[in-house]
Amino acid sequence: MDIVPRQPGFAVPQGGRARTMPNGEQRCGGRAVPDGQPCLRASPLEALDSVGAVLSCRRGQEVYRRNDAADHWYRVVSGLAKEQALLPDGRHQIVDFLLPGDCFGFGVRNQHRFAAEAVVNGTVLVSYPRREIEMLAERDPSVAMLICQLAIATMSRSQARTLTLGRTRAPQKVGAFLLEMAERMSERQADTITLPMSRYDIADYLGLSVETVSRCLTKLKCRYAIRLTSTRCFRILAPEVLDLG
Repeated sequence: MDIVPRQPGFAVPQGGRARTMPNGEQRCGGRAVPDGQPCLRASPLEALDSVGAVLSCRRGQEVYRRNDAADHWYRVVSGLAKEQALLPDGRHQIVDFLLPGDCFGFGVRNQHRFAAEAVVNGTVLVSYPRREIEMLAERDPSVAMLICQLAIATMSRSQARTLTLGRTRAPQKVGAFLLEMAERMSERQADTITLPMSRYDIADYLGLSVETVSRCLTKLKCRYAIRLTSTRCFRILAPEVLDLG
Protein backbone atom coordinates (compact mmCIF):
# COMPACT_ATOMS: atom_id res chain seq x y z
CA MET A 1 0.00 0.00 0.00
CA ASP A 2 1.51 3.29 -1.08
CA ILE A 3 1.08 6.63 0.63
CA VAL A 4 0.54 9.24 -2.07
CA PRO A 5 1.04 13.01 -1.77
CA ARG A 6 -1.91 14.89 -0.36
CA GLN A 7 -4.04 16.29 -3.15
CA PRO A 8 -5.16 19.94 -3.32
CA GLY A 9 -8.68 18.84 -2.36
CA PHE A 10 -7.42 17.72 1.02
CA ALA A 11 -6.09 21.15 1.99
CA VAL A 12 -7.96 22.54 4.95
CA PRO A 13 -9.21 26.14 4.71
CA GLN A 14 -9.00 27.37 8.27
CA GLY A 15 -10.21 30.33 10.40
CA GLY A 16 -10.23 31.20 14.07
CA ARG A 17 -7.37 30.59 16.46
CA ALA A 18 -4.71 27.90 16.29
CA ARG A 19 -3.97 25.80 19.37
CA THR A 20 -0.55 25.92 20.99
CA MET A 21 0.71 22.44 21.80
CA PRO A 22 2.92 21.64 24.83
CA ASN A 23 5.99 21.66 22.57
CA GLY A 24 5.12 25.15 21.36
CA GLU A 25 3.89 24.01 17.94
CA GLN A 26 0.83 25.76 16.50
CA ARG A 27 -1.84 23.32 15.22
CA CYS A 28 -5.15 23.91 13.49
CA GLY A 29 -7.63 21.12 12.73
CA GLY A 30 -4.95 18.55 13.41
CA ARG A 31 -2.26 20.12 11.21
CA ALA A 32 0.71 22.35 11.98
CA VAL A 33 0.49 26.01 10.94
CA PRO A 34 3.14 28.74 11.02
CA ASP A 35 3.14 30.94 14.09
CA GLY A 36 0.68 33.80 13.63
CA GLN A 37 -1.17 32.25 10.66
CA PRO A 38 -4.97 32.47 10.97
CA CYS A 39 -6.91 29.23 11.43
CA LEU A 40 -9.87 29.42 9.08
CA ARG A 41 -12.91 27.32 9.92
CA ALA A 42 -12.90 23.96 8.11
CA SER A 43 -15.84 21.90 6.97
CA PRO A 44 -16.24 18.64 8.95
CA LEU A 45 -14.88 16.52 6.09
CA GLU A 46 -11.94 18.87 5.58
CA ALA A 47 -11.21 18.66 9.30
CA LEU A 48 -11.15 14.86 9.04
CA ASP A 49 -8.95 14.93 5.95
CA SER A 50 -6.48 17.21 7.71
CA VAL A 51 -5.36 14.24 9.81
CA GLY A 52 -5.79 11.58 7.10
CA ALA A 53 -3.21 9.85 4.93
CA VAL A 54 -4.00 9.11 1.27
CA LEU A 55 -3.31 5.48 0.30
CA SER A 56 -3.10 3.96 -3.18
CA CYS A 57 -3.87 0.24 -3.36
CA ARG A 58 -3.52 -2.40 -6.04
CA ARG A 59 -6.07 -5.14 -6.71
CA GLY A 60 -6.17 -7.74 -3.94
CA GLN A 61 -4.08 -5.65 -1.56
CA GLU A 62 -5.14 -5.99 2.06
CA VAL A 63 -6.22 -2.93 4.00
CA TYR A 64 -6.53 -4.88 7.23
CA ARG A 65 -7.10 -8.45 8.40
CA ARG A 66 -9.68 -10.00 10.68
CA ASN A 67 -8.86 -9.36 14.35
CA ASP A 68 -6.41 -6.56 13.50
CA ALA A 69 -6.59 -3.59 15.84
CA ALA A 70 -9.20 -1.09 14.65
CA ASP A 71 -6.93 1.90 15.17
CA HIS A 72 -7.72 3.49 11.79
CA TRP A 73 -10.92 4.29 9.89
CA TYR A 74 -11.05 4.57 6.10
CA ARG A 75 -12.90 6.36 3.31
CA VAL A 76 -12.93 5.33 -0.34
CA VAL A 77 -11.94 8.16 -2.70
CA SER A 78 -11.91 6.16 -5.95
CA GLY A 79 -12.00 2.55 -7.07
CA LEU A 80 -13.61 -0.24 -5.06
CA ALA A 81 -12.88 -2.12 -1.85
CA LYS A 82 -14.66 -4.93 -0.04
CA GLU A 83 -15.03 -6.36 3.45
CA GLN A 84 -15.19 -10.14 3.62
CA ALA A 85 -15.10 -13.15 5.92
CA LEU A 86 -13.45 -16.52 5.37
CA LEU A 87 -15.98 -19.30 5.96
CA PRO A 88 -15.08 -22.65 7.56
CA ASP A 89 -15.33 -24.41 4.18
CA GLY A 90 -12.76 -22.06 2.66
CA ARG A 91 -15.21 -19.89 0.74
CA HIS A 92 -15.30 -16.10 1.05
CA GLN A 93 -18.43 -14.23 2.04
CA ILE A 94 -18.36 -10.58 1.02
CA VAL A 95 -20.22 -8.50 3.60
CA ASP A 96 -19.90 -5.08 1.94
CA PHE A 97 -18.84 -3.47 -1.30
CA LEU A 98 -17.24 -0.09 -0.62
CA LEU A 99 -17.75 2.55 -3.30
CA PRO A 100 -16.32 6.10 -3.51
CA GLY A 101 -17.60 8.10 -0.56
CA ASP A 102 -18.18 5.05 1.65
CA CYS A 103 -16.45 4.80 5.02
CA PHE A 104 -15.49 1.59 6.77
CA GLY A 105 -13.27 0.11 9.44
CA PHE A 106 -15.49 0.83 12.44
CA GLY A 107 -14.32 -2.13 14.51
CA VAL A 108 -16.17 -3.76 17.39
CA ARG A 109 -14.31 -3.77 20.72
CA ASN A 110 -11.32 -2.17 18.98
CA GLN A 111 -10.93 -5.10 16.57
CA HIS A 112 -11.94 -5.69 12.96
CA ARG A 113 -14.43 -8.53 12.57
CA PHE A 114 -13.75 -8.85 8.85
CA ALA A 115 -10.85 -8.44 6.45
CA ALA A 116 -10.79 -5.63 3.88
CA GLU A 117 -9.00 -5.39 0.55
CA ALA A 118 -8.99 -3.40 -2.68
CA VAL A 119 -10.96 -4.92 -5.57
CA VAL A 120 -9.52 -2.92 -8.46
CA ASN A 121 -6.11 -1.44 -9.24
CA GLY A 122 -5.68 2.21 -8.36
CA THR A 123 -8.15 2.16 -5.48
CA VAL A 124 -7.50 5.29 -3.42
CA LEU A 125 -8.38 5.46 0.28
CA VAL A 126 -7.97 7.98 3.06
CA SER A 127 -6.80 6.45 6.33
CA TYR A 128 -7.78 8.27 9.53
CA PRO A 129 -6.06 7.57 12.88
CA ARG A 130 -8.92 6.72 15.18
CA ARG A 131 -7.55 8.48 18.24
CA GLU A 132 -6.98 11.76 16.38
CA ILE A 133 -10.48 11.58 14.89
CA GLU A 134 -11.97 11.05 18.34
CA MET A 135 -10.05 14.07 19.64
CA LEU A 136 -11.36 16.17 16.73
CA ALA A 137 -14.90 15.02 17.47
CA GLU A 138 -14.54 16.00 21.12
CA ARG A 139 -13.54 19.54 20.09
CA ASP A 140 -15.89 20.01 17.14
CA PRO A 141 -19.58 18.95 17.30
CA SER A 142 -19.87 19.15 13.50
CA VAL A 143 -17.13 16.51 13.15
CA ALA A 144 -18.91 14.33 15.73
CA MET A 145 -22.14 14.68 13.75
CA LEU A 146 -20.38 13.72 10.50
CA ILE A 147 -18.90 10.60 12.10
CA CYS A 148 -22.37 9.69 13.36
CA GLN A 149 -23.79 10.11 9.85
CA LEU A 150 -21.03 7.96 8.34
CA ALA A 151 -21.68 5.22 10.90
CA ILE A 152 -25.42 5.36 10.16
CA ALA A 153 -24.70 5.04 6.43
CA THR A 154 -22.63 1.92 7.17
CA MET A 155 -25.50 0.42 9.16
CA SER A 156 -27.94 1.30 6.38
CA ARG A 157 -25.84 -0.64 3.85
CA SER A 158 -25.84 -3.61 6.21
CA GLN A 159 -29.62 -3.47 6.56
CA ALA A 160 -30.05 -3.32 2.77
CA ARG A 161 -27.85 -6.38 2.38
CA THR A 162 -29.94 -8.25 4.98
CA LEU A 163 -33.05 -7.58 2.90
CA THR A 164 -31.28 -8.73 -0.27
CA LEU A 165 -30.09 -11.99 1.27
CA GLY A 166 -33.53 -12.54 2.78
CA ARG A 167 -35.00 -13.07 -0.68
CA THR A 168 -35.98 -16.68 -1.15
CA ARG A 169 -35.11 -17.12 -4.83
CA ALA A 170 -31.82 -16.46 -6.61
CA PRO A 171 -33.32 -14.17 -9.33
CA GLN A 172 -34.78 -12.02 -6.56
CA LYS A 173 -31.38 -11.71 -4.89
CA VAL A 174 -29.67 -10.76 -8.16
CA GLY A 175 -32.43 -8.30 -9.02
CA ALA A 176 -32.22 -6.67 -5.57
CA PHE A 177 -28.44 -6.43 -5.94
CA LEU A 178 -28.75 -4.63 -9.29
CA LEU A 179 -31.26 -2.20 -7.79
CA GLU A 180 -28.92 -1.57 -4.85
CA MET A 181 -25.94 -0.87 -7.11
CA ALA A 182 -28.01 1.36 -9.39
CA GLU A 183 -29.12 3.42 -6.40
CA ARG A 184 -25.63 3.69 -4.90
CA MET A 185 -23.98 4.53 -8.22
CA SER A 186 -26.72 6.77 -9.64
CA GLU A 187 -24.81 9.97 -8.91
CA ARG A 188 -21.74 8.74 -10.80
CA GLN A 189 -23.38 7.04 -13.78
CA ALA A 190 -26.05 7.86 -16.34
CA ASP A 191 -28.60 5.33 -17.59
CA THR A 192 -26.06 2.54 -18.00
CA ILE A 193 -24.48 1.16 -14.83
CA THR A 194 -20.97 -0.30 -15.04
CA LEU A 195 -20.29 -2.69 -12.19
CA PRO A 196 -16.70 -2.47 -10.90
CA MET A 197 -16.84 -5.96 -9.36
CA SER A 198 -16.73 -9.34 -11.13
CA ARG A 199 -19.52 -11.92 -11.20
CA TYR A 200 -17.40 -14.03 -8.85
CA ASP A 201 -17.50 -11.21 -6.29
CA ILE A 202 -21.25 -10.78 -6.83
CA ALA A 203 -21.66 -14.50 -6.16
CA ASP A 204 -19.63 -14.23 -2.93
CA TYR A 205 -21.76 -11.25 -1.89
CA LEU A 206 -25.08 -13.00 -2.53
CA GLY A 207 -24.05 -16.46 -1.33
CA LEU A 208 -24.64 -17.98 -4.78
CA SER A 209 -22.47 -19.74 -7.33
CA VAL A 210 -21.15 -17.70 -10.25
CA GLU A 211 -23.08 -19.98 -12.62
CA THR A 212 -26.31 -19.14 -10.79
CA VAL A 213 -25.58 -15.42 -11.00
CA SER A 214 -25.00 -15.70 -14.77
CA ARG A 215 -28.22 -17.68 -15.28
CA CYS A 216 -30.20 -15.13 -13.28
CA LEU A 217 -28.82 -12.23 -15.32
CA THR A 218 -29.76 -14.05 -18.52
CA LYS A 219 -33.25 -14.70 -17.17
CA LEU A 220 -33.73 -11.06 -16.20
CA LYS A 221 -32.52 -10.02 -19.64
CA CYS A 222 -35.00 -12.38 -21.36
CA ARG A 223 -37.78 -10.92 -19.21
CA TYR A 224 -36.77 -7.41 -20.43
CA ALA A 225 -36.02 -6.31 -16.88
CA ILE A 226 -32.48 -5.28 -17.83
CA ARG A 227 -30.41 -4.70 -20.93
CA LEU A 228 -26.88 -6.10 -20.82
CA THR A 229 -24.45 -4.18 -22.99
CA SER A 230 -21.42 -6.14 -21.77
CA THR A 231 -20.46 -8.54 -18.98
CA ARG A 232 -20.48 -5.76 -16.39
CA CYS A 233 -22.66 -3.06 -17.97
CA PHE A 234 -26.43 -3.05 -17.66
CA ARG A 235 -29.42 -0.77 -17.89
CA ILE A 236 -32.57 -1.21 -15.81
CA LEU A 237 -35.69 -1.36 -17.95
CA ALA A 238 -38.30 -2.64 -15.48
CA PRO A 239 -37.45 -2.11 -11.78
CA GLU A 240 -40.68 -3.82 -10.69
CA VAL A 241 -39.58 -7.03 -12.44
CA LEU A 242 -36.19 -6.90 -10.73
CA ASP A 243 -37.88 -6.48 -7.37
CA LEU A 244 -39.98 -9.59 -7.97
CA GLY A 245 -37.15 -11.59 -9.57
